[in-house]
Amino acid sequence: MQRALSTWLLLTLVSIGAAFTWTNRGLPLVRNSLVYARASEHVIEHGYDPRPVVADSKLSYDKPILYAWCSAPLVKAFGNHDGLRVTSFLTTAAYLFALLHFARSFRALLPEGGERWVLWLGAFGPCVFYQFWSAHPDGWFAALAVFAWSLSHRLVVEPERDPVPRVLALGATLFVAILLKNYGLVLFLSCPLYLVCHVRALRADRTRFRRLLASASLVFVAIGVFVGLAATGHNPLSRLEGEGGGVGQYANGELWMSARGTWVALGIALLVQFHVALLLAFRSSAWTRALLAPLLCFGGVYVAGLMPFPTTFYNMRYFVPLFALAALVLARGAASGSTSLRRGVFALHGVVALASVAVYDSAPVYRRLAPVLPKLEVNWIGVPLSLLDNLRMPLHLEAADLLAHLNARVPPNSTLYWLDVNYYRDAQQGVYERAGLLRADITTHYVSSRGFEPNEASFCFWRASPRSMPTQFASAEDLGLGLFRVDGR
Repeated sequence: MQRALSTWLLLTLVSIGAAFTWTNRGLPLVRNSLVYARASEHVIEHGYDPRPVVADSKLSYDKPILYAWCSAPLVKAFGNHDGLRVTSFLTTAAYLFALLHFARSFRALLPEGGERWVLWLGAFGPCVFYQFWSAHPDGWFAALAVFAWSLSHRLVVEPERDPVPRVLALGATLFVAILLKNYGLVLFLSCPLYLVCHVRALRADRTRFRRLLASASLVFVAIGVFVGLAATGHNPLSRLEGEGGGVGQYANGELWMSARGTWVALGIALLVQFHVALLLAFRSSAWTRALLAPLLCFGGVYVAGLMPFPTTFYNMRYFVPLFALAALVLARGAASGSTSLRRGVFALHGVVALASVAVYDSAPVYRRLAPVLPKLEVNWIGVPLSLLDNLRMPLHLEAADLLAHLNARVPPNSTLYWLDVNYYRDAQQGVYERAGLLRADITTHYVSSRGFEPNEASFCFWRASPRSMPTQFASAEDLGLGLFRVDGR
Protein backbone atom coordinates (compact mmCIF):
# COMPACT_ATOMS: atom_id res chain seq x y z
CA MET A 1 0.00 0.00 0.00
CA GLN A 2 2.76 2.44 0.97
CA ARG A 3 4.70 1.71 -2.24
CA ALA A 4 1.59 2.23 -4.34
CA LEU A 5 0.90 5.61 -2.69
CA SER A 6 4.50 6.67 -3.31
CA THR A 7 4.23 5.67 -6.95
CA TRP A 8 1.00 7.63 -7.38
CA LEU A 9 2.57 10.68 -5.77
CA LEU A 10 5.56 10.41 -8.10
CA LEU A 11 3.33 10.16 -11.17
CA THR A 12 1.29 13.14 -9.97
CA LEU A 13 4.38 15.31 -9.56
CA VAL A 14 5.71 14.25 -12.97
CA SER A 15 2.32 15.10 -14.50
CA ILE A 16 2.46 18.58 -12.98
CA GLY A 17 5.97 18.96 -14.40
CA ALA A 18 4.65 17.91 -17.81
CA ALA A 19 1.90 20.53 -17.60
CA PHE A 20 4.40 23.32 -16.91
CA THR A 21 6.68 22.05 -19.67
CA TRP A 22 3.82 22.17 -22.15
CA THR A 23 2.46 25.59 -21.10
CA ASN A 24 5.94 27.15 -21.23
CA ARG A 25 7.01 25.64 -24.55
CA GLY A 26 6.44 28.95 -26.34
CA LEU A 27 8.93 30.81 -24.14
CA PRO A 28 12.37 31.37 -25.71
CA LEU A 29 15.44 29.59 -24.42
CA VAL A 30 17.84 31.73 -22.40
CA ARG A 31 21.38 31.62 -21.06
CA ASN A 32 23.09 28.22 -21.16
CA SER A 33 20.14 26.52 -22.82
CA LEU A 34 21.13 28.50 -25.92
CA VAL A 35 24.58 26.94 -25.67
CA TYR A 36 23.13 23.43 -25.52
CA ALA A 37 20.89 24.23 -28.48
CA ARG A 38 23.86 25.23 -30.62
CA ALA A 39 25.98 22.31 -29.42
CA SER A 40 23.15 19.92 -30.31
CA GLU A 41 22.90 21.47 -33.75
CA HIS A 42 26.65 21.00 -34.21
CA VAL A 43 26.30 17.32 -33.24
CA ILE A 44 23.62 16.95 -35.93
CA GLU A 45 25.82 18.73 -38.47
CA HIS A 46 28.57 16.15 -37.81
CA GLY A 47 26.32 13.14 -38.34
CA TYR A 48 25.71 12.60 -34.60
CA ASP A 49 29.41 11.91 -34.10
CA PRO A 50 30.33 13.71 -30.86
CA ARG A 51 34.09 13.51 -31.34
CA PRO A 52 34.55 16.48 -33.71
CA VAL A 53 32.36 18.59 -31.45
CA VAL A 54 34.32 17.62 -28.34
CA ALA A 55 37.61 18.34 -30.13
CA ASP A 56 36.61 21.89 -31.13
CA SER A 57 35.70 24.27 -28.32
CA LYS A 58 34.00 26.53 -30.88
CA LEU A 59 31.47 23.74 -31.41
CA SER A 60 31.16 22.42 -27.86
CA TYR A 61 31.62 25.76 -26.05
CA ASP A 62 33.75 23.68 -23.64
CA LYS A 63 30.59 22.01 -22.33
CA PRO A 64 30.57 18.26 -21.66
CA ILE A 65 29.02 16.55 -24.65
CA LEU A 66 26.41 14.16 -23.25
CA TYR A 67 23.45 16.51 -22.91
CA ALA A 68 23.85 17.91 -26.42
CA TRP A 69 24.58 14.47 -27.87
CA CYS A 70 21.50 12.83 -26.35
CA SER A 71 19.33 15.82 -27.22
CA ALA A 72 20.44 15.97 -30.85
CA PRO A 73 17.90 13.44 -32.24
CA LEU A 74 15.10 15.24 -30.41
CA VAL A 75 16.35 18.61 -31.65
CA LYS A 76 16.36 17.22 -35.17
CA ALA A 77 12.81 15.90 -34.77
CA PHE A 78 11.17 18.75 -32.83
CA GLY A 79 13.44 21.79 -33.23
CA ASN A 80 15.98 23.26 -30.84
CA HIS A 81 13.46 24.56 -28.29
CA ASP A 82 11.06 21.64 -28.02
CA GLY A 83 13.77 19.02 -28.49
CA LEU A 84 15.87 20.25 -25.60
CA ARG A 85 12.81 20.61 -23.40
CA VAL A 86 11.78 17.01 -24.03
CA THR A 87 15.23 15.95 -22.81
CA SER A 88 14.94 18.29 -19.85
CA PHE A 89 11.52 16.93 -18.91
CA LEU A 90 12.54 13.27 -19.18
CA THR A 91 15.72 13.70 -17.18
CA THR A 92 14.05 15.72 -14.42
CA ALA A 93 11.41 13.00 -14.20
CA ALA A 94 14.36 10.64 -13.75
CA TYR A 95 15.41 12.75 -10.74
CA LEU A 96 12.04 12.09 -9.12
CA PHE A 97 12.42 8.35 -9.74
CA ALA A 98 15.96 8.50 -8.29
CA LEU A 99 14.60 10.38 -5.27
CA LEU A 100 12.09 7.62 -4.61
CA HIS A 101 14.81 4.98 -5.06
CA PHE A 102 16.93 6.92 -2.58
CA ALA A 103 14.11 7.01 -0.02
CA ARG A 104 13.57 3.28 -0.38
CA SER A 105 17.29 2.66 0.03
CA PHE A 106 17.25 4.53 3.35
CA ARG A 107 13.90 3.10 4.47
CA ALA A 108 15.49 1.69 7.64
CA LEU A 109 16.03 5.28 8.83
CA LEU A 110 12.54 6.46 7.93
CA PRO A 111 9.21 6.14 9.74
CA GLU A 112 6.17 4.64 8.07
CA GLY A 113 5.21 6.81 5.12
CA GLY A 114 8.69 8.30 5.02
CA GLU A 115 9.15 7.45 1.34
CA ARG A 116 6.33 9.78 0.38
CA TRP A 117 7.63 12.49 2.68
CA VAL A 118 11.09 12.39 1.12
CA LEU A 119 9.58 12.53 -2.37
CA TRP A 120 7.14 15.30 -1.45
CA LEU A 121 9.76 17.48 0.21
CA GLY A 122 12.66 16.79 -2.16
CA ALA A 123 10.71 17.25 -5.39
CA PHE A 124 7.99 19.84 -4.89
CA GLY A 125 9.61 23.25 -5.29
CA PRO A 126 10.19 25.93 -7.95
CA CYS A 127 13.86 25.14 -8.60
CA VAL A 128 13.12 21.46 -9.27
CA PHE A 129 10.08 22.20 -11.40
CA TYR A 130 12.02 24.74 -13.44
CA GLN A 131 14.37 21.90 -14.42
CA PHE A 132 11.45 20.18 -16.18
CA TRP A 133 11.40 22.87 -18.87
CA SER A 134 14.68 24.74 -18.47
CA ALA A 135 16.56 22.86 -21.24
CA HIS A 136 19.46 22.41 -18.81
CA PRO A 137 21.14 19.17 -17.68
CA ASP A 138 20.81 19.85 -13.95
CA GLY A 139 17.78 17.62 -13.44
CA TRP A 140 19.63 14.75 -15.07
CA PHE A 141 22.75 15.39 -13.02
CA ALA A 142 20.69 15.43 -9.82
CA ALA A 143 19.17 12.09 -10.83
CA LEU A 144 22.61 10.56 -11.39
CA ALA A 145 24.05 11.94 -8.14
CA VAL A 146 21.13 10.76 -6.01
CA PHE A 147 21.09 7.36 -7.72
CA ALA A 148 24.86 6.95 -7.18
CA TRP A 149 24.46 7.73 -3.47
CA SER A 150 21.56 5.30 -3.29
CA LEU A 151 23.58 2.51 -4.91
CA SER A 152 26.51 3.18 -2.57
CA HIS A 153 24.25 2.87 0.44
CA ARG A 154 22.68 -0.36 -0.81
CA LEU A 155 26.13 -1.88 -1.22
CA VAL A 156 26.55 -1.34 2.52
CA VAL A 157 23.13 -2.26 3.89
CA GLU A 158 22.30 -5.24 1.69
CA PRO A 159 25.06 -7.75 2.47
CA GLU A 160 23.01 -10.62 1.09
CA ARG A 161 23.22 -9.23 -2.44
CA ASP A 162 26.04 -9.96 -4.87
CA PRO A 163 27.98 -6.66 -4.98
CA VAL A 164 29.35 -6.96 -8.51
CA PRO A 165 26.20 -5.97 -10.50
CA ARG A 166 25.63 -3.04 -8.18
CA VAL A 167 29.27 -1.90 -8.41
CA LEU A 168 29.04 -2.05 -12.20
CA ALA A 169 25.81 -0.01 -12.08
CA LEU A 170 27.53 2.52 -9.81
CA GLY A 171 30.47 2.75 -12.20
CA ALA A 172 28.17 3.29 -15.16
CA THR A 173 26.32 6.01 -13.22
CA LEU A 174 29.57 7.84 -12.41
CA PHE A 175 30.76 7.53 -16.00
CA VAL A 176 27.54 9.06 -17.33
CA ALA A 177 27.62 11.80 -14.68
CA ILE A 178 31.14 12.83 -15.70
CA LEU A 179 30.16 12.89 -19.37
CA LEU A 180 27.17 15.06 -18.46
CA LYS A 181 28.83 17.61 -16.16
CA ASN A 182 32.44 17.95 -15.14
CA TYR A 183 31.31 18.22 -11.54
CA GLY A 184 30.38 14.57 -11.79
CA LEU A 185 33.96 14.08 -10.62
CA VAL A 186 32.76 14.82 -7.08
CA LEU A 187 30.92 11.48 -7.11
CA PHE A 188 34.22 9.82 -7.92
CA LEU A 189 35.29 11.00 -4.45
CA SER A 190 32.14 10.77 -2.36
CA CYS A 191 30.96 7.27 -3.30
CA PRO A 192 34.27 5.45 -2.59
CA LEU A 193 34.61 7.48 0.62
CA TYR A 194 31.21 6.22 1.77
CA LEU A 195 32.29 2.64 1.16
CA VAL A 196 35.56 3.22 3.02
CA CYS A 197 33.63 4.58 6.01
CA HIS A 198 31.77 1.26 6.19
CA VAL A 199 34.71 -1.01 5.46
CA ARG A 200 34.41 -2.77 8.83
CA ALA A 201 30.83 -3.81 8.14
CA LEU A 202 31.68 -4.73 4.56
CA ARG A 203 34.50 -7.01 5.70
CA ALA A 204 32.13 -9.10 7.79
CA ASP A 205 31.58 -11.32 4.76
CA ARG A 206 35.10 -11.87 3.45
CA THR A 207 34.06 -13.51 0.18
CA ARG A 208 31.63 -10.72 -0.65
CA PHE A 209 34.18 -8.10 0.38
CA ARG A 210 36.80 -9.54 -1.96
CA ARG A 211 34.33 -9.49 -4.84
CA LEU A 212 33.34 -5.93 -3.99
CA LEU A 213 36.96 -4.80 -3.69
CA ALA A 214 38.02 -6.43 -6.96
CA SER A 215 35.09 -5.08 -8.99
CA ALA A 216 35.25 -1.63 -7.39
CA SER A 217 39.00 -1.40 -8.03
CA LEU A 218 38.48 -2.28 -11.67
CA VAL A 219 35.65 0.21 -12.08
CA PHE A 220 37.35 3.13 -10.35
CA VAL A 221 40.66 2.56 -12.10
CA ALA A 222 38.84 2.56 -15.44
CA ILE A 223 37.08 5.81 -14.57
CA GLY A 224 40.37 7.27 -13.35
CA VAL A 225 42.01 6.46 -16.69
CA PHE A 226 39.07 8.03 -18.52
CA VAL A 227 39.38 11.21 -16.44
CA GLY A 228 43.16 11.30 -16.82
CA LEU A 229 42.87 11.11 -20.60
CA ALA A 230 40.28 13.91 -20.50
CA ALA A 231 42.60 16.08 -18.41
CA THR A 232 45.53 15.56 -20.81
CA GLY A 233 43.50 16.15 -23.96
CA HIS A 234 43.59 12.54 -25.19
CA ASN A 235 39.96 11.58 -24.57
CA PRO A 236 37.76 11.86 -27.69
CA LEU A 237 34.59 12.13 -25.59
CA SER A 238 35.66 14.49 -22.82
CA ARG A 239 37.92 17.51 -22.33
CA LEU A 240 38.57 18.94 -18.89
CA GLU A 241 39.40 22.49 -19.87
CA GLY A 242 37.83 25.85 -20.59
CA GLU A 243 35.31 28.02 -18.78
CA GLY A 244 32.24 26.48 -20.40
CA GLY A 245 32.40 23.37 -18.24
CA GLY A 246 33.72 25.24 -15.23
CA VAL A 247 37.27 23.88 -15.27
CA GLY A 248 38.73 27.20 -16.36
CA GLN A 249 36.88 29.00 -13.58
CA TYR A 250 37.59 26.54 -10.80
CA ALA A 251 39.51 28.13 -7.90
CA ASN A 252 39.89 31.23 -10.06
CA GLY A 253 38.95 33.80 -7.47
CA GLU A 254 39.21 34.70 -3.82
CA LEU A 255 38.65 31.47 -1.90
CA TRP A 256 36.90 33.07 1.06
CA MET A 257 34.44 34.91 -1.18
CA SER A 258 33.75 31.79 -3.24
CA ALA A 259 33.24 29.69 -0.11
CA ARG A 260 30.93 32.27 1.43
CA GLY A 261 28.93 32.43 -1.79
CA THR A 262 28.57 28.65 -1.79
CA TRP A 263 27.09 28.61 1.70
CA VAL A 264 24.78 31.53 0.91
CA ALA A 265 23.54 29.76 -2.22
CA LEU A 266 23.03 26.54 -0.27
CA GLY A 267 21.00 28.39 2.36
CA ILE A 268 18.86 30.11 -0.28
CA ALA A 269 18.30 26.81 -2.11
CA LEU A 270 17.19 25.02 1.07
CA LEU A 271 14.94 27.91 2.07
CA VAL A 272 13.29 28.10 -1.35
CA GLN A 273 12.76 24.33 -1.50
CA PHE A 274 11.77 23.48 2.08
CA HIS A 275 10.74 26.79 3.78
CA VAL A 276 8.25 25.84 6.56
CA ALA A 277 9.40 22.19 6.59
CA LEU A 278 12.84 23.33 7.80
CA LEU A 279 11.27 23.58 11.27
CA LEU A 280 11.32 19.78 11.35
CA ALA A 281 15.13 19.88 11.41
CA PHE A 282 14.96 21.21 14.98
CA ARG A 283 13.22 18.11 16.27
CA SER A 284 15.42 15.58 18.05
CA SER A 285 14.26 12.70 15.87
CA ALA A 286 15.69 14.42 12.78
CA TRP A 287 19.23 13.47 13.71
CA THR A 288 20.84 10.13 14.30
CA ARG A 289 24.38 8.83 14.18
CA ALA A 290 23.43 6.71 11.18
CA LEU A 291 22.98 9.94 9.16
CA LEU A 292 26.52 11.13 9.85
CA ALA A 293 28.19 9.13 7.07
CA PRO A 294 25.77 10.07 4.24
CA LEU A 295 25.64 13.71 5.28
CA LEU A 296 29.43 14.03 5.43
CA CYS A 297 30.46 11.73 2.58
CA PHE A 298 27.73 12.75 0.16
CA GLY A 299 26.62 16.22 1.26
CA GLY A 300 29.82 17.47 2.86
CA VAL A 301 32.08 16.45 -0.02
CA TYR A 302 29.58 17.86 -2.54
CA VAL A 303 29.47 21.27 -0.84
CA ALA A 304 33.23 21.37 -0.19
CA GLY A 305 33.89 20.75 -3.86
CA LEU A 306 31.80 23.77 -4.82
CA MET A 307 33.41 26.13 -2.32
CA PRO A 308 36.35 27.11 -4.59
CA PHE A 309 34.00 27.81 -7.52
CA PRO A 310 33.46 31.59 -7.85
CA THR A 311 30.01 31.59 -9.46
CA THR A 312 28.25 29.16 -7.15
CA PHE A 313 26.65 32.02 -5.22
CA TYR A 314 23.92 32.63 -7.82
CA ASN A 315 23.44 29.02 -8.96
CA MET A 316 21.10 27.30 -6.53
CA ARG A 317 20.46 24.61 -9.18
CA TYR A 318 23.82 23.11 -8.25
CA PHE A 319 22.29 22.00 -4.94
CA VAL A 320 19.28 20.09 -6.23
CA PRO A 321 21.02 16.73 -5.48
CA LEU A 322 21.29 17.74 -1.82
CA PHE A 323 17.51 18.04 -1.56
CA ALA A 324 17.42 14.25 -1.18
CA LEU A 325 19.64 14.37 1.90
CA ALA A 326 17.79 17.32 3.40
CA ALA A 327 14.43 15.64 2.78
CA LEU A 328 15.73 12.53 4.56
CA VAL A 329 16.56 14.59 7.65
CA LEU A 330 13.22 16.43 7.60
CA ALA A 331 11.22 13.24 7.10
CA ARG A 332 12.90 11.82 10.19
CA GLY A 333 12.08 15.02 12.05
CA ALA A 334 8.41 14.53 11.28
CA ALA A 335 8.43 11.08 12.86
CA SER A 336 8.35 12.24 16.47
CA GLY A 337 5.39 14.56 16.03
CA SER A 338 1.71 13.76 16.17
CA THR A 339 -0.21 12.77 13.07
CA SER A 340 -1.93 16.14 13.01
CA LEU A 341 1.43 17.94 13.25
CA ARG A 342 2.85 15.95 10.34
CA ARG A 343 -0.19 16.53 8.21
CA GLY A 344 -0.18 20.21 9.06
CA VAL A 345 3.49 20.72 8.21
CA PHE A 346 3.30 18.78 4.96
CA ALA A 347 0.07 20.47 3.94
CA LEU A 348 1.53 23.90 4.66
CA HIS A 349 4.67 22.95 2.75
CA GLY A 350 2.46 21.96 -0.16
CA VAL A 351 0.61 25.27 -0.11
CA VAL A 352 3.81 27.33 -0.07
CA ALA A 353 5.46 25.08 -2.67
CA LEU A 354 2.45 25.29 -4.98
CA ALA A 355 2.41 29.06 -4.67
CA SER A 356 6.14 29.42 -5.36
CA VAL A 357 6.01 26.97 -8.28
CA ALA A 358 3.07 28.90 -9.73
CA VAL A 359 4.94 32.19 -9.37
CA TYR A 360 8.26 31.12 -10.87
CA ASP A 361 7.06 28.54 -13.40
CA SER A 362 3.89 30.18 -14.71
CA ALA A 363 4.30 33.19 -16.97
CA PRO A 364 0.89 34.83 -16.27
CA VAL A 365 1.32 34.55 -12.50
CA TYR A 366 4.87 35.88 -12.61
CA ARG A 367 3.87 38.87 -14.76
CA ARG A 368 1.18 39.81 -12.26
CA LEU A 369 3.38 39.49 -9.17
CA ALA A 370 6.77 40.58 -10.54
CA PRO A 371 6.64 44.11 -9.01
CA VAL A 372 6.46 42.76 -5.46
CA LEU A 373 8.86 39.81 -5.75
CA PRO A 374 12.31 40.08 -4.09
CA LYS A 375 15.33 40.38 -6.38
CA LEU A 376 18.11 39.67 -3.83
CA GLU A 377 20.77 41.20 -6.07
CA VAL A 378 24.44 41.15 -5.04
CA ASN A 379 27.53 42.46 -6.78
CA TRP A 380 30.23 40.00 -5.72
CA ILE A 381 31.99 39.61 -9.08
CA GLY A 382 31.51 43.09 -10.49
CA VAL A 383 28.14 42.34 -12.09
CA PRO A 384 24.77 42.68 -10.31
CA LEU A 385 23.33 39.16 -10.08
CA SER A 386 20.30 37.86 -8.23
CA LEU A 387 20.60 35.09 -5.69
CA LEU A 388 17.34 33.87 -7.27
CA ASP A 389 18.92 33.90 -10.73
CA ASN A 390 18.13 30.22 -11.35
CA LEU A 391 14.40 30.91 -11.18
CA ARG A 392 14.65 32.33 -14.67
CA MET A 393 11.09 33.14 -15.62
CA PRO A 394 11.93 36.88 -15.87
CA LEU A 395 14.67 36.16 -18.42
CA HIS A 396 12.32 34.03 -20.52
CA LEU A 397 9.69 36.76 -20.43
CA GLU A 398 12.20 39.45 -21.37
CA ALA A 399 13.29 37.39 -24.37
CA ALA A 400 9.67 36.70 -25.33
CA ASP A 401 8.78 40.39 -25.09
CA LEU A 402 11.78 41.35 -27.20
CA LEU A 403 10.97 38.84 -29.93
CA ALA A 404 7.33 39.92 -29.97
CA HIS A 405 8.48 43.53 -30.25
CA LEU A 406 10.84 42.73 -33.14
CA ASN A 407 8.12 40.81 -34.97
CA ALA A 408 5.74 43.74 -34.53
CA ARG A 409 8.06 46.67 -35.31
CA VAL A 410 10.58 45.47 -37.90
CA PRO A 411 9.12 46.31 -41.34
CA PRO A 412 8.33 43.44 -43.72
CA ASN A 413 11.26 42.00 -45.70
CA SER A 414 13.78 44.06 -43.73
CA THR A 415 17.32 43.36 -42.63
CA LEU A 416 17.91 43.21 -38.88
CA TYR A 417 21.41 43.53 -37.45
CA TRP A 418 22.01 42.11 -33.99
CA LEU A 419 24.87 44.09 -32.45
CA ASP A 420 27.30 42.51 -29.99
CA VAL A 421 25.32 39.34 -29.28
CA ASN A 422 28.32 37.45 -27.94
CA TYR A 423 27.02 35.08 -25.26
CA TYR A 424 29.52 32.20 -25.31
CA ARG A 425 30.80 33.73 -28.53
CA ASP A 426 28.10 32.79 -31.06
CA ALA A 427 25.86 30.54 -28.94
CA GLN A 428 22.77 32.73 -29.24
CA GLN A 429 23.19 33.53 -32.89
CA GLY A 430 20.47 32.06 -35.07
CA VAL A 431 18.80 29.96 -32.36
CA TYR A 432 15.58 31.98 -32.27
CA GLU A 433 15.43 32.17 -36.06
CA ARG A 434 15.71 28.40 -36.45
CA ALA A 435 13.08 27.94 -33.75
CA GLY A 436 10.64 30.06 -35.78
CA LEU A 437 10.37 32.71 -33.09
CA LEU A 438 11.33 35.50 -35.50
CA ARG A 439 9.41 36.26 -38.69
CA ALA A 440 10.80 34.37 -41.68
CA ASP A 441 10.85 37.48 -43.90
CA ILE A 442 13.37 39.22 -41.60
CA THR A 443 16.98 38.72 -42.70
CA THR A 444 19.28 38.71 -39.69
CA HIS A 445 23.00 39.34 -39.33
CA TYR A 446 25.10 39.18 -36.15
CA VAL A 447 27.83 41.80 -36.15
CA SER A 448 30.05 43.86 -33.89
CA SER A 449 29.18 47.48 -33.23
CA ARG A 450 32.82 48.31 -33.91
CA GLY A 451 33.21 49.11 -37.57
CA PHE A 452 29.50 48.59 -38.20
CA GLU A 453 29.03 49.47 -41.87
CA PRO A 454 25.81 47.98 -43.31
CA ASN A 455 25.35 47.79 -47.06
CA GLU A 456 21.63 48.58 -47.04
CA ALA A 457 20.27 52.11 -47.09
CA SER A 458 17.33 51.08 -44.93
CA PHE A 459 17.63 48.54 -42.13
CA CYS A 460 17.02 47.91 -38.45
CA PHE A 461 19.49 47.11 -35.73
CA TRP A 462 19.23 45.94 -32.14
CA ARG A 463 21.86 46.80 -29.59
CA ALA A 464 22.61 44.79 -26.48
CA SER A 465 23.47 47.85 -24.37
CA PRO A 466 23.79 51.65 -24.73
CA ARG A 467 27.52 51.13 -25.25
CA SER A 468 26.71 49.18 -28.42
CA MET A 469 25.13 52.24 -30.07
CA PRO A 470 27.02 53.07 -33.31
CA THR A 471 27.80 56.77 -33.18
CA GLN A 472 27.16 57.25 -36.91
CA PHE A 473 23.56 56.14 -36.38
CA ALA A 474 22.89 58.09 -33.20
CA SER A 475 19.93 59.80 -34.90
CA ALA A 476 18.26 56.52 -35.90
CA GLU A 477 14.58 56.14 -35.07
CA ASP A 478 14.17 54.55 -31.65
CA LEU A 479 11.55 51.80 -31.84
CA GLY A 480 11.97 50.74 -28.20
CA LEU A 481 13.57 47.80 -26.34
CA GLY A 482 16.93 48.49 -27.99
CA LEU A 483 15.56 48.36 -31.56
CA PHE A 484 16.40 51.17 -34.01
CA ARG A 485 15.46 51.86 -37.61
CA VAL A 486 17.52 53.62 -40.23
CA ASP A 487 15.62 54.77 -43.32
CA GLY A 488 18.02 56.04 -45.97
CA ARG A 489 15.44 56.67 -48.66
